[in-house]
Amino acid sequence: MDQNSNYFKKNLAILVSITVALFLLTVFLLIIGMFMHNLKQQEMLKTTDKFINFKSQLEHLVFTNKTLVQGFEAYIQTNPGLDETAAYTYLDNLLSKNENQIRNIGVIQDTTIIWNYPKEGNSAAIGVDLAKVESQKDLVLKVKNDQVPIFQGPVDLVQEGTGFIIRLPIVRQDSGYWGQISIVLKGDQIIEEINSYADKAGLNVALFNNQNPEQPFYGDTSVVGESSLTFDIDRGFIDWKVAVSPQGGWENNQLILGIAVMLAVLMAVGAGRLTFRALKINYQLRIMSSHDSLTGLFNRHYLNEYQTMVLAAAQRNNRQVGLMSMDLNHFKKINDTYGHNTGDLVLIETARILQKNVRANEAAFRLGGDEFLMILPDIKDRQELRQAKERLAKSFASEFSLADLSEKLTLSIGTSLYPEDGQDIDALLQIADEEMYADKKEQKSRLALS
Repeated sequence: MDQNSNYFKKNLAILVSITVALFLLTVFLLIIGMFMHNLKQQEMLKTTDKFINFKSQLEHLVFTNKTLVQGFEAYIQTNPGLDETAAYTYLDNLLSKNENQIRNIGVIQDTTIIWNYPKEGNSAAIGVDLAKVESQKDLVLKVKNDQVPIFQGPVDLVQEGTGFIIRLPIVRQDSGYWGQISIVLKGDQIIEEINSYADKAGLNVALFNNQNPEQPFYGDTSVVGESSLTFDIDRGFIDWKVAVSPQGGWENNQLILGIAVMLAVLMAVGAGRLTFRALKINYQLRIMSSHDSLTGLFNRHYLNEYQTMVLAAAQRNNRQVGLMSMDLNHFKKINDTYGHNTGDLVLIETARILQKNVRANEAAFRLGGDEFLMILPDIKDRQELRQAKERLAKSFASEFSLADLSEKLTLSIGTSLYPEDGQDIDALLQIADEEMYADKKEQKSRLALS
């Protein structure tokens, strides 16, 4: 019974320790996960801040040129009889402020280019109906039909090369839609500006327009990477999507993660080991408080607790309890002759035989010295108790074995029965002791006659 109990308690301690270790490991991993997530979030916020700066500069570039177009648009609307010479004079003054980025400005009546400033290098575009130019017709018609400004690019230009185009509708109060005004920004200059903004912001950038949302017109998706952040730039006008990532790449926190996980495992294992040690020490203390340190049998201290439970249960269930009180004959002589070490071995061997004869619901005690007690909680009658006594006496006589001990050792046994012989442990022990001493005296008499 004690071996099974010890095995169970050891396994329970191991199970509790493993549970504690796994629980702590889970907690540590959650904390590590939160920490790593926080690092990632901080890096993403920094990257977002960089993008906001990049976006601000890009929008400023586009809207500055849009403002120029709007000024010319207002000039045309307020001068319905404007001729080509006056228009070009106005544009001379306009372009002198931003000639590095502007390639040309065109005036479109309905969908056909009627003026294109400067004429030099752009005259070929005059008279072209943009509604028939594949790369521009959709947005030209959109401006005409919806009467909203748009930003287009990069596009292939009629006069060759690529550029970015700002288009605004010209709507007169008296006649409604009249045409459009467009400003063509130099493609290479705009790309150069975007490069500058991206470098200053420390970003890898890929730009997509709504004409080709899968393939960037600027940047490389392989450089930006799959973990890029995506944003919109002014969906109402510019309508670009942007994918960005830090130029140096995202911070590699795998080393930090690996070290943190390793520390978490070590701490969890350490906590599990400490838990097991604490449970083991606690169990050992409990064992020491209830068991005899030499023989491993229950001690007198535990008898007080045990007998209360057993006798109370017997009273509730109307059962009988048997007691067998025992001591070793001539034990003092063995101690005096062979020494206390041998005497201890005799007590250990006696305890082994008692433990072997204890059934699942019974308990064996060492009360002190060579005094032992066995309690049998469920005895049918006194006859069964006597049979148990005889069984134990025969087992001791046949099984007791200790090398280098020439003395034949015998066991005196006395019994008592609850509730017939007494209602409490003291009364029962007194009856059992009286019978034990009678048994001792009888054995001594038989020995003298032999």
